[in-house]
Parts: sequence; structure tokens; C-alpha cells
Amino acid sequence: MADLDLNPQSLSPEALQTLLAKRLPVRDAVLVSGDYSGVDLTHARFERVDARGAKFSGAKLDGSTWQQCQLDGADLSGCQVRSLNLSDCSLDRLNLKGASLTGGRVLRCKGAGVDFTQAQLSSLSIGDSQLTAPLMTGLTMQKCQWDKCVFSDLDASQAQWRQVRLIACSFSQARFTGARLEQCAFDQSALEGADFSAASTQSTSFFKCRGSALNFTGAVLEKAIFSQASLPQANFTQAVLTMAVLSGADFTSAQFNNATLGYCQCQSMRAPKASFAGADLTGSDFHGADLSDCDWRDANRSAICAPDPERLAAQSWQPAH
Repeated sequence: MADLDLNPQSLSPEALQTLLAKRLPVRDAVLVSGDYSGVDLTHARFERVDARGAKFSGAKLDGSTWQQCQLDGADLSGCQVRSLNLSDCSLDRLNLKGASLTGGRVLRCKGAGVDFTQAQLSSLSIGDSQLTAPLMTGLTMQKCQWDKCVFSDLDASQAQWRQVRLIACSFSQARFTGARLEQCAFDQSALEGADFSAASTQSTSFFKCRGSALNFTGAVLEKAIFSQASLPQANFTQAVLTMAVLSGADFTSAQFNNATLGYCQCQSMRAPKASFAGADLTGSDFHGADLSDCDWRDANRSAICAPDPERLAAQSWQPAH
């Protein structure tokens, strides 16, 4: 297919629809600040299009593909879109407030200040993308996958996420205050300084996560998985960790003050200089854990599962030379 010879000035909605009627990709077009509300862009393909500040509210965008496009400041607020595909696009200040995106894929995109406030994302795949200070307050997500994405200063306060996988991502200084996270996974992600205070989670995984000074104060972390995570100086004060798995994790100098750790699996956990002051440790298993120089004031340490001396001896056995 030959490239379309387009006028450098912004296309009118009518001119854009005329081009789309030819069923050819729209390449190198200018849609800057144009109003395309209500235009039918179903299955349209855009390549190297400049759509900065363009308005697409109410447009039909199902199955549309945008490659190497500039969508800075574009308005997709309130749009209901299925199978939207973005790759190598610029998304600074993209407005997705209240939008509903189902299916589709976002690859290698960059953007600062993308607004997902009160949006709904379902079955969307996002990979190798960088989002600086995205607004995700009240964002509802389910069955989405984020791979190797970088988030700086993310605000997901009060967000509701279910069955969302965020694998090998970076969440520097992210805020999940009061968020509801059900069956989510942050596996192998960097969580430096992330704030999960007052968050409510169920069966959420932090497997092999890393980062210092995380804040889980007052969070509900029932059946959470922290296996092999490295989270020194994390704050779990008054958190609920009932039946959580902390095996093999590093919680050096962490605070578990007045936390509930009932029936936790803490085998081989490394927590030297941690504080368990006032913690409920009923039925927890600390077999082989490093608990040197910990603070146990007012904690029911006697309710911890008794260590198995034979198992400890077997694990420390070395063959004779």
C-alpha cells in the first residue's frame, strides 16, 4: 500500500473519514487539537500521526491501532473501547479519565501525567512502557498484565484491582494507600519507598520483590506471598498478615509492631534487628529464621510453633571431609 499524501494542516473530521473510507493506513497525518468526537475510527490504523490535544471523546475506537503516534494531551475521557492497540507512542497528559478499555495492547509507550482517574481496564496487556506520575486514583482493573514497565510517582490510592499481574516492574515511590488488591501479583518488581498503608489485599503476591522502607501500616495482607522478597526496613505496624508466606524473605530491621502474624509461614526468614513488639504470633512457624537482636516486648512469643530440632540438625549437617 502506498503512503497517503496528506496536507500538513490538521485534518477536519470529514476529511479524516474520507481517508478512512479508502481502508488504507493513515500515515504522517496532523490531527493537532482537532475535534473528532463521535467519529467512527473502528479498525483504523494510524502511523506517525500527530494527534496532540485532539479530542476523541465519544469516538468509536474499537480495534484501532496507533503506531509511533503523538497522543500528548489527547482526550479519550469517557470512551468505551475494545482492542485498542498503541505501540511506540508518546502519551504525555493523555486523558483517559472515566474511560473503559477492554482488551488490546500497549507496547513501548512513554508518558508523563497520564490520567486514568476512575477509568476501567480489563484484559489489557501493557509492556516495556514508562509512565511518570500517572494518576490512577479510583482506577478499576481486572485481568490485566503489565510486564517490565517503569512507574515513577504513581498514585493508585483507592484503586480497585483484581487478578492484575505486574511482573518485573518498577514502582518507585508509588502510592497504593487504601487500595483494594485481590489476587494481584507484583512478582520480581522494584518497590522502593512504595506506600501500601491501609490497603486491603487478598492472596496478593510480592514474590522476589525488592525495595527498602515500604509502608504497609494498617494494611490487610491475608494470605499474601512475600517469599524470597528483599524488603529491609519495611513497616508492617498494625498490619494483618494472617496465613501470609514470608519464607526466605529479608526483613532486616523491619517493624511488625502490633501486627497480626497468625499462622504465618516464616521459615528461613531473615529478620535481624526487627521489631515484633506487641505482635500476635499465634501458630507462626519461624523454623530456621534469623531473628537475632529482635524486639519481642509484649509479643506472645510462646505461641510460636516450636522448632523441630531434628530438622534443624539435618539442615545444618555437613559431610565429613
